[in-house]
Amino acid sequence: MPEIAATASEKSAAPSSQEIWDSMPLLQQRAAVFRVQWGRETAEAFVVAFVLALLFRAFIAEAFVIPTGSMAPALMGAHKDVFCDQCGQQFPIGASLENRGPVTEDVVVGGICPNCRHVQSLDLKGKPDDVTFSGDRILVSKFAYTISDPERWDVIVFKVPVNPKQNYIKRLVGLPNETLTILHGDVYARPTENVAGTPPETPLIGGKEPGLGEILRKPPRKLLAMKHLVYDSQHQAAALVASGYPARIQPWRPGAKSPPTDSWTVTRSESGLLAEIDDAGNENRWLRYYHRWPTPNQWQAAEAGESLKKINPYSGRLVTDFHAYDAYLHVDADRVYDVKPSPRGLTRLQRLTGKTRDNGVFRLGYRSREDLDQFRDNLVYGGSGYAIDGVHWVGDLIVGADVEVSPEATSLTLEIVEAGIQYRCEFDLATGQAQLSIDDGEIRSFDSATANARNTTPTASTSVVAGERYALRFSNCDDELLLWVDGDVIAFDSPTTFDSLTFQKPELVQPIFNGPGDPRDASPVAVAVRGGAAKLHQLTIDRDKYYIANRDDQSRMLDYDMPQLNQFAGSTVRIEEIQAVMGEPEIWDQFPGWANRRRITFLLGEDQFFPMGDNSPESLDARCWAGTKERFGRNRSVDEDAYLYANASYVPRDLLVGKALAIFWPHPWRTPVPFTPNFQRIRLIR
Repeated sequence: MPEIAATASEKSAAPSSQEIWDSMPLLQQRAAVFRVQWGRETAEAFVVAFVLALLFRAFIAEAFVIPTGSMAPALMGAHKDVFCDQCGQQFPIGASLENRGPVTEDVVVGGICPNCRHVQSLDLKGKPDDVTFSGDRILVSKFAYTISDPERWDVIVFKVPVNPKQNYIKRLVGLPNETLTILHGDVYARPTENVAGTPPETPLIGGKEPGLGEILRKPPRKLLAMKHLVYDSQHQAAALVASGYPARIQPWRPGAKSPPTDSWTVTRSESGLLAEIDDAGNENRWLRYYHRWPTPNQWQAAEAGESLKKINPYSGRLVTDFHAYDAYLHVDADRVYDVKPSPRGLTRLQRLTGKTRDNGVFRLGYRSREDLDQFRDNLVYGGSGYAIDGVHWVGDLIVGADVEVSPEATSLTLEIVEAGIQYRCEFDLATGQAQLSIDDGEIRSFDSATANARNTTPTASTSVVAGERYALRFSNCDDELLLWVDGDVIAFDSPTTFDSLTFQKPELVQPIFNGPGDPRDASPVAVAVRGGAAKLHQLTIDRDKYYIANRDDQSRMLDYDMPQLNQFAGSTVRIEEIQAVMGEPEIWDQFPGWANRRRITFLLGEDQFFPMGDNSPESLDARCWAGTKERFGRNRSVDEDAYLYANASYVPRDLLVGKALAIFWPHPWRTPVPFTPNFQRIRLIR
């Protein structure tokens, strides 16, 4: 039946929207209004939140993931977080090279403990926490440098001049209008406008140059944030204790060729080391630290249960710029996997839990956690191939001592030796007064607050008196002595800074060894007590950063002028030979490398900043990034200004992104419970 159109009267009879609304009960009207308003407000809230998030990310703060280890160990890229299976020391191993391609081509299979130097094989098959973790996630303030200028030692994020599309993170060392010089691992600065231009790189000749400037000193907080572990007596290697390998801490007295038996006694166990003396008498009774560790053959003997008691307890090496993070032992992935790990198929949750790649498929012949000799000559030590030890001597040390003294004790002394010079802090345990001194055969002066005044013994009042136990820390870094008592920095009555290059000409700065009775740099740390009984519960030694004087990314990261060394030797000097010198005190005075360490200079202008990585041997930074894009042909762009600063050894202000504030999401642990938060590394960035 055909549909009949409604008449006008029928249309007008249908209720209007207003009539429907008016006929609704009041409660129903309110419910309808609420539904409409709720939907609109929800949509508005999402839009506002999205806009605020964009604004927050663009102008206030943004999260970043650290990709590489150039700032390690303060900030870590892809890495392995392990515990030494001998001494229990926790340490990270860099593993960024595993993530450089679509599949893993090189795999990290081991590392070297920074404390006992045991070479540890990783259990990639059976231990989830030995698998590579992702880098730290950090929060960066983009607003910080809008309201204030960057400060020296800030950790900054910036667009790298050689590729402005890429973010880098480094530590800010040089400021605008400064001329920087890197020398012996330290950095000096002077005003650029007051000094004529100097050659960018010259060997050391003559004394200190007038234009070298002032050494850049780190504030105490920064110094502690940037330190590297050398030794911790709380972590003793079980196999070495059982084998009788001599402790690194030994009783000593001037002129002694072997440890005296009427002085300190040192006992070790897997829980740590304890040094005790019942009565020091009226003379200083010394404990000295000898920097050494077993050779591979000695480690093998110790693990086989053989005796190592015949090792000379007074043998020592130089502290070097060894980085455990860089001592990643790696092989071609084909030697470990049949199917190489790749990031394909990983869920977002897996990435948040620190996983960077899938597990791959292991080769049947790979023996996880077993001796690394299975890889024979295919095992590579770090990116350089010689990362088994450092190459540069480091004399700037930080000593921590947990000391307990009896009521009868009269004095306590802490000593650090650098280049044969003894830097001491002596406590009068009757009054608590601490006194600093510098002695290299004659008493040297610290900087003076007033002209023509000789400052040889800065003093301070402390709480360190007889009959108590204290946590002390003493440092000689950046030509400054610092003292902490129970975590607090002690203020002295006069400056504790000095200029070490006025004590010695730069080319004469070298380690000193006068035999076991006067070991100097072969035993760079010592503790002495006089007058009563004492116990040393723990001794820790850390080192300062060593900035390598290098301005060329194509050459090896070395301070030494290798052509001159080769010419002197009459043949090519291998890096392993330089490392061997570090362990032979008898030939230190014959090594020409000390005088052939380079210095490099960089001139900064207005709004130009000079950043460097904390991990100096493996950091592409302002020292050496200039020109890298041109060498690889990657500096072409339709925008002529895109690579305007590609040849610059600095970061212009316009390329600064912000200041790194905190590590807010480090990798979680996978055991004993998956996704266990890593609270230890959630921290502010110093």
